[in-house]
Amino acid sequence: MQELYGIMRELLEVEYNQKSLRCIMKMLEAAYGQEEDQGKGSLIVSGIGYYLAILHKDLETVIGRLDSYIAETAKKE
Repeated sequence: MQELYGIMRELLEVEYNQKSLRCIMKMLEAAYGQEEDQGKGSLIVSGIGYYLAILHKDLETVIGRLDSYIAETAKKE
C-alpha cells in the first residue's frame, strides 16, 4: 500500500508541475506576444520544452512503477 501512496504522490507532483507550466506559457503569450520580443520568447519556450521532457520521463517512470506493482499484486493473487 505504501508503494501506491508513493506513486500517487509522484503523479500529483507531475500534475502540479504541468499546471505550473501552463501558467508560465500563458504569461509568455501575454508578455512576448509582440514580434520584437520573439527571440526572448523562443528562448523561454526552449526552456519549457526541456522541462516538459523531464516531466514526461518522470511520468513514464511512475507509470512503470505502477505497472510493476499491479503485475506483482496479480501474481500474488
